[in-house]
Amino acid sequence: MMKRIVILTCLKASRVCTGAACFQAFNQRTRAFARYGKEPLEIEAFMRCSGCGHTMENDKGLQEKVERILEIHPDAVHLGICCCHDGRDQELCQEIEALAGIFRENGIEVVRGTHSEF
Repeated sequence: MMKRIVILTCLKASRVCTGAACFQAFNQRTRAFARYGKEPLEIEAFMRCSGCGHTMENDKGLQEKVERILEIHPDAVHLGICCCHDGRDQELCQEIEALAGIFRENGIEVVRGTHSEF
């Protein structure tokens, strides 16, 4: 059975990020995607957060994005390294941590990493 994957990245990173490294790791099954071996995979969504300070409580657009992800109920949401405070440490920003919590609460595995594992 094909596993369905979502990649979640940081809105701020979109200033310099094309998503190419995430997709390359996915397509080549390297880094965080190596865990799947030769299993059939499909990217269901490439989602960006809505930015610092945007939460489910104050951002209807973010609510809609999360609802869409919950509707497709992927097997896993992979977090990009850009979801960390400065892209280098291993602590997720509070907005990403909250989103990850929602996905976990709904039975969706959250994986820390795409082209970089952390």
